[in-house]
Amino acid sequence: PPATQLANDPWGAPAPPPAAPPSSALVPSAATNDDPFGIFGSGDVPSFNAAGPRSSAVGGVPQVQPMPPEPAAANSDPWADMGFGSAAPSVASAPAPQPPVDDGDLFGGGIGAAAARAQRESAAAAAESHAETITTDPASKSSAPRPKSKKKGDLPPGGEWYDAKIFTPTLGVMFFKPKELVDSLFLQTDKKLVDALDDRPVVAFIVEGSSARSAGVELGHVLLKVNGIDVKNPKEASRLIKEGPRPLPLLFYVPDTQVVVAEGEHMVKYNTKETGAPNSAKDWKPKYVVIGGIIAQPWMMNMYRSKSEYDIAVIETQARRPISVKVKQFSLQGARVQNDWQGPQMVKYKNKLHPWKYIVILPVSRNPIKIASPNLTSLKPVHEGIRRVLQAQQRDRGGAVTTAGPIRQPDSYGGRREDRDNDRDRERDR
Repeated sequence: PPATQLANDPWGAPAPPPAAPPSSALVPSAATNDDPFGIFGSGDVPSFNAAGPRSSAVGGVPQVQPMPPEPAAANSDPWADMGFGSAAPSVASAPAPQPPVDDGDLFGGGIGAAAARAQRESAAAAAESHAETITTDPASKSSAPRPKSKKKGDLPPGGEWYDAKIFTPTLGVMFFKPKELVDSLFLQTDKKLVDALDDRPVVAFIVEGSSARSAGVELGHVLLKVNGIDVKNPKEASRLIKEGPRPLPLLFYVPDTQVVVAEGEHMVKYNTKETGAPNSAKDWKPKYVVIGGIIAQPWMMNMYRSKSEYDIAVIETQARRPISVKVKQFSLQGARVQNDWQGPQMVKYKNKLHPWKYIVILPVSRNPIKIASPNLTSLKPVHEGIRRVLQAQQRDRGGAVTTAGPIRQPDSYGGRREDRDNDRDRERDR
Protein backbone atom coordinates (compact mmCIF):
# COMPACT_ATOMS: atom_id res chain seq x y z
CA PRO A 1 0.00 0.00 0.00
CA PRO A 2 1.11 3.51 -0.63
CA ALA A 3 2.83 5.37 2.12
CA THR A 4 0.58 7.75 3.95
CA GLN A 5 1.76 11.06 5.34
CA LEU A 6 1.17 11.37 9.11
CA ALA A 7 -1.40 14.01 9.82
CA ASN A 8 -1.73 16.37 12.74
CA ASP A 9 1.75 15.63 14.03
CA PRO A 10 1.73 17.03 17.59
CA TRP A 11 5.51 17.56 17.50
CA GLY A 12 5.31 19.89 14.51
CA ALA A 13 7.60 18.00 12.17
CA PRO A 14 6.56 15.50 9.50
CA ALA A 15 7.98 12.03 9.89
CA PRO A 16 9.31 10.03 6.96
CA PRO A 17 6.81 7.58 5.55
CA PRO A 18 7.25 4.23 7.25
CA ALA A 19 7.09 0.90 5.50
CA ALA A 20 3.63 -0.55 5.28
CA PRO A 21 3.25 -2.73 8.36
CA PRO A 22 0.46 -5.17 9.05
CA SER A 23 -2.63 -3.71 10.57
CA SER A 24 -1.83 -5.12 13.95
CA ALA A 25 1.77 -3.88 14.01
CA LEU A 26 2.98 -1.11 16.29
CA VAL A 27 3.92 2.12 14.63
CA PRO A 28 7.22 3.61 15.73
CA SER A 29 7.06 7.07 17.12
CA ALA A 30 8.14 9.70 14.71
CA ALA A 31 8.95 12.28 17.33
CA THR A 32 12.14 12.83 19.21
CA ASN A 33 11.76 13.07 22.97
CA ASP A 34 13.54 14.55 25.91
CA ASP A 35 15.02 11.26 27.07
CA PRO A 36 17.88 12.30 29.38
CA PHE A 37 19.73 9.03 28.76
CA GLY A 38 19.62 9.42 24.99
CA ILE A 39 18.61 5.85 24.25
CA PHE A 40 14.84 5.98 23.94
CA GLY A 41 14.37 8.87 21.46
CA SER A 42 15.31 7.13 18.19
CA GLY A 43 12.82 5.98 15.64
CA ASP A 44 13.90 2.40 16.18
CA VAL A 45 12.16 2.08 19.54
CA PRO A 46 8.43 1.42 19.57
CA SER A 47 6.11 3.58 21.59
CA PHE A 48 3.52 2.20 24.02
CA ASN A 49 0.45 3.44 25.77
CA ALA A 50 -0.82 1.78 28.89
CA ALA A 51 -4.37 2.30 27.72
CA GLY A 52 -3.86 0.55 24.37
CA PRO A 53 -2.06 0.98 21.02
CA ARG A 54 -1.93 4.45 19.49
CA SER A 55 -2.54 3.37 15.88
CA SER A 56 -5.68 2.30 14.10
CA ALA A 57 -6.23 1.10 10.55
CA VAL A 58 -8.24 3.34 8.23
CA GLY A 59 -8.81 1.86 4.82
CA GLY A 60 -6.14 -0.72 5.36
CA VAL A 61 -3.61 1.98 6.25
CA PRO A 62 -2.61 2.32 9.84
CA GLN A 63 -3.10 5.78 11.17
CA VAL A 64 -1.41 7.28 14.20
CA GLN A 65 -3.84 8.72 16.73
CA PRO A 66 -2.98 12.28 17.62
CA MET A 67 -1.75 12.78 21.19
CA PRO A 68 -2.61 15.91 23.07
CA PRO A 69 0.45 18.07 23.49
CA GLU A 70 1.91 18.12 27.01
CA PRO A 71 3.50 21.23 28.34
CA ALA A 72 7.26 20.89 28.67
CA ALA A 73 8.57 21.15 32.20
CA ALA A 74 12.04 21.20 33.65
CA ASN A 75 11.30 18.37 35.99
CA SER A 76 9.09 16.27 33.61
CA ASP A 77 9.13 12.54 34.10
CA PRO A 78 11.58 11.05 31.58
CA TRP A 79 9.62 7.82 31.62
CA ALA A 80 6.38 9.50 30.39
CA ASP A 81 7.62 9.43 26.77
CA MET A 82 7.36 5.64 26.84
CA GLY A 83 3.66 5.75 27.61
CA PHE A 84 3.74 5.05 31.39
CA GLY A 85 2.57 8.48 32.30
CA SER A 86 -0.86 10.01 32.59
CA ALA A 87 -3.31 7.63 30.94
CA ALA A 88 -5.51 5.63 33.26
CA PRO A 89 -4.37 1.99 33.23
CA SER A 90 -6.70 -0.68 31.95
CA VAL A 91 -7.67 -3.71 33.97
CA ALA A 92 -5.57 -6.07 31.89
CA SER A 93 -2.35 -4.06 31.70
CA ALA A 94 -2.60 -1.85 34.80
CA PRO A 95 0.58 -1.92 36.90
CA ALA A 96 0.40 -2.89 40.58
CA PRO A 97 -0.43 -0.01 42.94
CA GLN A 98 2.73 1.73 43.98
CA PRO A 99 3.40 2.86 47.53
CA PRO A 100 3.71 6.57 48.20
CA VAL A 101 6.75 8.18 46.67
CA ASP A 102 9.39 9.06 49.23
CA ASP A 103 12.07 11.70 48.94
CA GLY A 104 14.74 9.09 49.39
CA ASP A 105 13.64 6.96 46.42
CA LEU A 106 16.08 7.46 43.56
CA PHE A 107 13.75 6.25 40.84
CA GLY A 108 10.48 7.61 42.24
CA GLY A 109 8.98 4.14 42.51
CA GLY A 110 8.52 4.24 46.26
CA ILE A 111 9.52 0.60 46.88
CA GLY A 112 12.93 1.07 48.44
CA ALA A 113 11.83 4.31 50.01
CA ALA A 114 8.80 2.75 51.65
CA ALA A 115 10.96 0.04 53.18
CA ALA A 116 13.42 2.60 54.45
CA ARG A 117 10.60 4.78 55.74
CA ALA A 118 8.94 1.82 57.47
CA GLN A 119 12.26 0.94 59.12
CA ARG A 120 12.73 4.52 60.30
CA GLU A 121 9.16 4.69 61.63
CA SER A 122 9.58 1.38 63.44
CA ALA A 123 12.81 2.55 65.07
CA ALA A 124 11.21 5.84 66.06
CA ALA A 125 8.20 4.06 67.56
CA ALA A 126 10.46 1.75 69.56
CA ALA A 127 12.49 4.70 70.84
CA GLU A 128 9.34 6.57 71.76
CA SER A 129 7.91 3.54 73.56
CA HIS A 130 11.16 3.10 75.52
CA ALA A 131 11.18 6.79 76.42
CA GLU A 132 7.59 6.60 77.64
CA THR A 133 8.45 3.58 79.78
CA ILE A 134 11.28 5.49 81.45
CA THR A 135 9.38 8.73 81.98
CA THR A 136 6.16 7.09 83.16
CA ASP A 137 7.61 5.94 86.46
CA PRO A 138 10.90 7.69 87.23
CA ALA A 139 11.14 6.12 90.66
CA SER A 140 11.27 2.53 89.40
CA LYS A 141 14.69 2.54 87.76
CA SER A 142 15.28 -1.15 88.36
CA SER A 143 11.80 -2.46 87.54
CA ALA A 144 10.35 -1.26 84.23
CA PRO A 145 13.21 -0.04 82.00
CA ARG A 146 15.82 -2.64 82.89
CA PRO A 147 14.09 -5.72 81.43
CA LYS A 148 13.93 -3.94 78.07
CA SER A 149 17.54 -2.73 78.04
CA LYS A 150 19.22 -5.55 79.98
CA LYS A 151 21.06 -8.05 77.86
CA LYS A 152 22.04 -11.55 78.84
CA GLY A 153 25.38 -11.45 80.56
CA ASP A 154 25.01 -7.95 82.01
CA LEU A 155 26.25 -7.65 85.58
CA PRO A 156 24.01 -6.21 88.29
CA PRO A 157 24.53 -2.52 89.11
CA GLY A 158 27.05 -1.55 91.74
CA GLY A 159 29.94 -3.72 92.79
CA GLU A 160 33.63 -3.42 92.06
CA TRP A 161 36.21 -5.07 89.82
CA TYR A 162 39.80 -6.01 90.55
CA ASP A 163 42.63 -7.91 88.87
CA ALA A 164 44.48 -10.82 90.41
CA LYS A 165 47.44 -12.87 89.24
CA ILE A 166 48.46 -16.36 90.32
CA PHE A 167 51.76 -18.15 89.80
CA THR A 168 50.97 -21.57 91.28
CA PRO A 169 49.46 -24.54 89.40
CA THR A 170 46.24 -24.33 91.46
CA LEU A 171 44.17 -21.39 92.62
CA GLY A 172 43.02 -23.00 95.87
CA VAL A 173 39.32 -22.12 95.61
CA MET A 174 36.04 -23.88 94.93
CA PHE A 175 33.47 -22.33 92.61
CA PHE A 176 29.70 -22.66 92.89
CA LYS A 177 26.85 -21.24 90.83
CA PRO A 178 25.10 -18.26 92.49
CA LYS A 179 21.80 -20.13 92.84
CA GLU A 180 23.59 -22.85 94.81
CA LEU A 181 24.59 -20.34 97.51
CA VAL A 182 21.22 -18.84 98.41
CA ASP A 183 21.20 -20.82 101.68
CA SER A 184 24.76 -19.89 102.65
CA LEU A 185 26.87 -17.04 101.26
CA PHE A 186 23.95 -15.34 99.44
CA LEU A 187 21.41 -15.95 102.20
CA GLN A 188 20.75 -12.20 102.56
CA THR A 189 21.25 -11.33 98.89
CA ASP A 190 18.37 -10.04 96.78
CA LYS A 191 17.04 -12.61 94.32
CA LYS A 192 17.34 -10.18 91.39
CA LEU A 193 21.04 -9.84 92.01
CA VAL A 194 21.49 -13.61 92.19
CA ASP A 195 19.56 -14.04 88.93
CA ALA A 196 21.59 -11.30 87.24
CA LEU A 197 24.80 -13.22 87.92
CA ASP A 198 23.49 -16.12 85.79
CA ASP A 199 25.74 -19.17 86.24
CA ARG A 200 29.00 -17.30 86.70
CA PRO A 201 31.48 -18.97 89.07
CA VAL A 202 31.32 -17.66 92.64
CA VAL A 203 34.12 -18.32 95.14
CA ALA A 204 32.42 -20.50 97.76
CA PHE A 205 35.48 -21.92 99.47
CA ILE A 206 39.13 -20.88 99.85
CA VAL A 207 41.93 -23.12 101.04
CA GLU A 208 43.91 -21.47 103.82
CA GLY A 209 47.34 -20.35 102.61
CA SER A 210 46.44 -20.70 98.93
CA SER A 211 47.49 -18.36 96.13
CA ALA A 212 43.91 -17.06 95.95
CA ARG A 213 44.08 -15.95 99.57
CA SER A 214 47.43 -14.24 98.91
CA ALA A 215 45.93 -12.43 95.90
CA GLY A 216 43.08 -10.99 98.01
CA VAL A 217 40.29 -13.26 96.76
CA GLU A 218 37.42 -13.60 99.26
CA LEU A 219 34.24 -15.64 99.58
CA GLY A 220 31.42 -14.40 97.38
CA HIS A 221 33.67 -12.89 94.70
CA VAL A 222 32.67 -13.65 91.10
CA LEU A 223 35.22 -14.72 88.50
CA LEU A 224 34.66 -12.94 85.17
CA LYS A 225 37.73 -13.62 83.03
CA VAL A 226 40.68 -16.01 82.94
CA ASN A 227 43.59 -14.82 80.81
CA GLY A 228 41.22 -12.40 79.05
CA ILE A 229 38.62 -15.08 78.24
CA ASP A 230 35.08 -14.65 79.54
CA VAL A 231 33.98 -17.32 82.01
CA LYS A 232 30.33 -18.40 82.14
CA ASN A 233 30.19 -21.26 84.67
CA PRO A 234 32.29 -23.03 87.33
CA LYS A 235 33.24 -25.94 85.06
CA GLU A 236 34.62 -23.60 82.43
CA ALA A 237 36.51 -21.64 85.08
CA SER A 238 38.24 -24.75 86.42
CA ARG A 239 39.29 -25.84 82.94
CA LEU A 240 40.69 -22.45 81.94
CA ILE A 241 42.60 -22.09 85.20
CA LYS A 242 44.11 -25.53 84.77
CA GLU A 243 45.11 -25.00 81.13
CA GLY A 244 46.14 -21.35 81.38
CA PRO A 245 49.72 -20.04 81.44
CA ARG A 246 51.57 -18.89 84.55
CA PRO A 247 51.45 -16.18 85.71
CA LEU A 248 47.70 -16.30 85.07
CA PRO A 249 45.74 -13.00 85.05
CA LEU A 250 42.22 -13.11 86.49
CA LEU A 251 39.41 -10.57 86.65
CA PHE A 252 37.03 -10.68 89.62
CA TYR A 253 33.78 -8.88 90.40
CA VAL A 254 32.64 -8.09 93.96
CA PRO A 255 28.81 -7.87 94.09
CA ASP A 256 27.20 -5.07 96.06
CA THR A 257 25.79 -7.35 98.75
CA GLN A 258 26.55 -8.68 102.20
CA VAL A 259 28.11 -12.12 102.05
CA VAL A 260 27.05 -14.34 104.95
CA VAL A 261 30.01 -16.17 106.48
CA ALA A 262 29.10 -18.05 109.68
CA GLU A 263 32.36 -19.73 110.64
CA GLY A 264 35.47 -19.06 112.64
CA GLU A 265 37.97 -20.30 115.23
CA HIS A 266 36.51 -20.38 118.75
CA MET A 267 36.77 -22.04 122.15
CA VAL A 268 33.97 -24.50 122.84
CA LYS A 269 32.60 -26.63 125.67
CA TYR A 270 29.86 -29.22 125.08
CA ASN A 271 30.48 -32.24 127.36
CA THR A 272 28.88 -31.02 130.60
CA LYS A 273 25.37 -30.13 131.69
CA GLU A 274 26.32 -26.77 133.18
CA THR A 275 25.11 -23.70 131.36
CA GLY A 276 27.74 -21.43 132.88
CA ALA A 277 31.31 -20.91 131.75
CA PRO A 278 34.00 -23.34 132.98
CA ASN A 279 36.12 -22.31 135.93
CA SER A 280 39.36 -22.46 133.98
CA ALA A 281 40.37 -21.47 130.49
CA LYS A 282 42.01 -24.88 130.11
CA ASP A 283 38.59 -26.53 130.16
CA TRP A 284 37.75 -25.03 126.77
CA LYS A 285 38.67 -26.77 123.51
CA PRO A 286 39.76 -24.92 120.35
CA LYS A 287 37.51 -25.71 117.40
CA TYR A 288 36.79 -24.34 113.98
CA VAL A 289 32.99 -23.82 114.07
CA VAL A 290 30.91 -23.73 110.88
CA ILE A 291 27.16 -23.02 110.76
CA GLY A 292 25.72 -24.67 107.66
CA GLY A 293 28.23 -23.96 104.92
CA ILE A 294 28.65 -25.61 101.53
CA ILE A 295 28.90 -29.22 102.74
CA ALA A 296 26.21 -29.30 105.47
CA GLN A 297 22.55 -28.49 105.90
CA PRO A 298 21.78 -24.91 107.01
CA TRP A 299 20.62 -26.06 110.45
CA MET A 300 23.77 -28.10 111.19
CA MET A 301 26.69 -26.85 113.28
CA ASN A 302 29.96 -28.65 112.55
CA MET A 303 33.15 -28.38 114.61
CA TYR A 304 36.60 -29.26 113.29
CA ARG A 305 39.93 -29.31 115.05
CA SER A 306 41.30 -26.62 112.73
CA LYS A 307 40.59 -24.67 109.57
CA SER A 308 42.96 -26.98 107.68
CA GLU A 309 40.88 -30.02 108.60
CA TYR A 310 37.74 -28.21 107.51
CA ASP A 311 39.44 -27.61 104.15
CA ILE A 312 40.18 -31.32 103.86
CA ALA A 313 36.57 -32.16 104.67
CA VAL A 314 35.28 -29.83 101.96
CA ILE A 315 37.65 -31.19 99.33
CA GLU A 316 36.86 -34.80 100.18
CA THR A 317 33.12 -34.15 100.23
CA GLN A 318 33.17 -32.49 96.80
CA ALA A 319 35.24 -35.38 95.48
CA ARG A 320 32.68 -37.80 96.97
CA ARG A 321 35.28 -39.46 99.11
CA PRO A 322 34.87 -40.47 102.76
CA ILE A 323 35.87 -37.74 105.19
CA SER A 324 39.18 -38.60 106.82
CA VAL A 325 39.13 -35.89 109.51
CA LYS A 326 37.28 -35.78 112.79
CA VAL A 327 34.13 -33.64 112.91
CA LYS A 328 31.65 -32.99 115.69
CA GLN A 329 28.09 -32.35 114.49
CA PHE A 330 25.17 -30.68 116.26
CA SER A 331 21.65 -30.10 115.03
CA LEU A 332 20.13 -26.68 115.72
CA GLN A 333 16.57 -27.79 115.01
CA GLY A 334 14.43 -26.88 117.98
CA ALA A 335 17.39 -25.34 119.84
CA ARG A 336 17.42 -21.98 121.61
CA VAL A 337 19.99 -19.49 122.81
CA GLN A 338 20.16 -18.85 126.54
CA ASN A 339 19.39 -15.21 127.46
CA ASP A 340 19.94 -14.09 123.91
CA TRP A 341 18.18 -10.82 124.65
CA GLN A 342 21.21 -9.88 126.78
CA GLY A 343 23.71 -10.70 124.05
CA PRO A 344 26.95 -12.60 124.67
CA GLN A 345 27.91 -13.26 128.27
CA MET A 346 31.33 -12.52 129.72
CA VAL A 347 33.86 -14.47 131.80
CA LYS A 348 37.24 -13.33 133.15
CA TYR A 349 40.16 -15.68 133.72
CA LYS A 350 43.21 -14.86 135.79
CA ASN A 351 45.81 -15.84 133.21
CA LYS A 352 44.02 -14.02 130.35
CA LEU A 353 44.53 -10.38 129.60
CA HIS A 354 41.01 -9.69 128.33
CA PRO A 355 37.63 -11.19 129.30
CA TRP A 356 36.07 -13.76 127.01
CA LYS A 357 32.59 -13.45 125.49
CA TYR A 358 30.50 -16.56 125.06
CA ILE A 359 27.02 -17.76 124.11
CA VAL A 360 25.13 -20.85 125.28
CA ILE A 361 23.06 -22.94 122.86
CA LEU A 362 20.47 -25.27 124.41
CA PRO A 363 19.74 -28.19 122.07
CA VAL A 364 16.64 -30.33 122.41
CA SER A 365 18.21 -33.46 123.89
CA ARG A 366 21.92 -32.80 124.34
CA ASN A 367 24.21 -30.96 126.72
CA PRO A 368 24.48 -27.18 126.43
CA ILE A 369 26.95 -25.98 123.81
CA LYS A 370 29.10 -23.04 124.87
CA ILE A 371 31.03 -21.06 122.25
CA ALA A 372 33.50 -18.39 123.34
CA SER A 373 36.02 -15.99 121.87
CA PRO A 374 38.36 -13.38 123.35
CA ASN A 375 37.36 -11.08 120.50
CA LEU A 376 33.74 -9.98 120.33
CA THR A 377 34.00 -9.30 116.60
CA SER A 378 35.15 -12.87 115.93
CA LEU A 379 32.16 -14.28 117.80
CA LYS A 380 29.62 -12.27 115.83
CA PRO A 381 29.48 -14.33 112.54
CA VAL A 382 28.77 -17.62 114.32
CA HIS A 383 26.31 -16.07 116.77
CA GLU A 384 24.35 -14.36 114.01
CA GLY A 385 24.44 -17.53 111.93
CA ILE A 386 22.78 -19.43 114.78
CA ARG A 387 20.20 -16.66 115.19
CA ARG A 388 19.28 -16.83 111.50
CA VAL A 389 18.73 -20.57 111.70
CA LEU A 390 16.48 -20.27 114.75
CA GLN A 391 14.51 -17.37 113.27
CA ALA A 392 13.98 -19.26 110.01
CA GLN A 393 12.62 -22.24 111.93
CA GLN A 394 10.18 -20.04 113.85
CA ARG A 395 9.00 -18.36 110.65
CA ASP A 396 8.34 -21.77 109.13
CA ARG A 397 6.26 -22.68 112.18
CA GLY A 398 4.54 -19.31 112.18
CA GLY A 399 5.64 -18.39 115.70
CA ALA A 400 8.02 -16.14 117.50
CA VAL A 401 11.72 -16.79 117.88
CA THR A 402 12.38 -19.11 120.80
CA THR A 403 15.07 -17.99 123.20
CA ALA A 404 15.66 -18.53 126.87
CA GLY A 405 14.39 -15.04 127.56
CA PRO A 406 12.73 -12.07 125.81
CA ILE A 407 13.73 -11.31 122.24
CA ARG A 408 16.31 -8.57 122.19
CA GLN A 409 15.86 -6.37 119.14
CA PRO A 410 18.98 -4.17 119.27
CA ASP A 411 22.20 -5.58 117.85
CA SER A 412 24.21 -6.95 120.74
CA TYR A 413 27.38 -6.20 118.78
CA GLY A 414 26.46 -2.67 117.85
CA GLY A 415 26.91 -0.46 120.88
CA ARG A 416 25.73 -1.70 124.25
CA ARG A 417 27.18 0.35 127.06
CA GLU A 418 28.99 -2.54 128.76
CA ASP A 419 30.61 -3.52 125.46
CA ARG A 420 31.84 0.02 124.91
CA ASP A 421 33.19 0.05 128.45
CA ASN A 422 35.01 -3.22 127.88
CA ASP A 423 36.50 -1.96 124.64
CA ARG A 424 37.62 1.19 126.42
CA ASP A 425 39.27 -0.95 129.12
CA ARG A 426 41.12 -2.97 126.49
CA GLU A 427 42.38 0.19 124.83
CA ARG A 428 43.56 1.46 128.23
CA ASP A 429 45.41 -1.82 128.88
CA ARG A 430 47.25 -1.46 125.61
